[in-house]
Amino acid sequence: MDSRLRGNDAFQLCRVGNLLPPPARRGRRGCEASNRGHFLQRPACWFFAACKDDGQRPGDVVVRDDDTRKKVELYQLYEDQCQREGVVDFAELLLRSFELLRDHDDIRAHYQQRFRHILVDEFQDTNKLQYAWLKQLVGPQTAVLAVGDDDQSIYAFRGARVGNMADFVREFQVSAQIKLEQNYRSHSNILDSANHLIGHNSQRLGKNLRTDQGAGEPVRVYPALDGVDEQGHFRTA
Repeated sequence: MDSRLRGNDAFQLCRVGNLLPPPARRGRRGCEASNRGHFLQRPACWFFAACKDDGQRPGDVVVRDDDTRKKVELYQLYEDQCQREGVVDFAELLLRSFELLRDHDDIRAHYQQRFRHILVDEFQDTNKLQYAWLKQLVGPQTAVLAVGDDDQSIYAFRGARVGNMADFVREFQVSAQIKLEQNYRSHSNILDSANHLIGHNSQRLGKNLRTDQGAGEPVRVYPALDGVDEQGHFRTA
């Protein structure tokens, strides 16, 4: 890598050989304009982070096309440069922690003994690597309590894997699931609409929200043209 990483952001990539062009001009929507045959900084960083979220080093990535091959080459160059600079990004912190526990029986046993009770909150937002990391920490005598709502999983674009919840139930042989279905925030018209809509998701664990707040106002649908239109509607509603 010809250019050094600067500042605290290890993802602030400079040009790497001929794989990255100079910083691109931003379009009117704030997106970086692309040049045919080149990778831009942000998509490359997303690729690196996604690989690490899945626990993959450059050598673990399956290459099926030329596009992926170039990204993997970039990923390796990035790894090498971070190693020379002595810096890590956030995903690297998680990946190294997982590899440390996976590859060293004595360290894994130490922490399994140290943490006898583990609480996982917002479980629907965990990624593949975080779930694998959790399984390394759990020993024969460890009690695990996981709290989450698969109907609120909205971070798949950041690597969250809602399937971790179903895997947890199966792999940890969960015999008691406590479903908090009583809602204290919304009226029944809203909850009934939400229950009907989310019921189309056949892969959810399943629950039915209810309330004692009464029916409330009817649910109204406003087909906004865009985000600005939506904001204006709610400001004047």
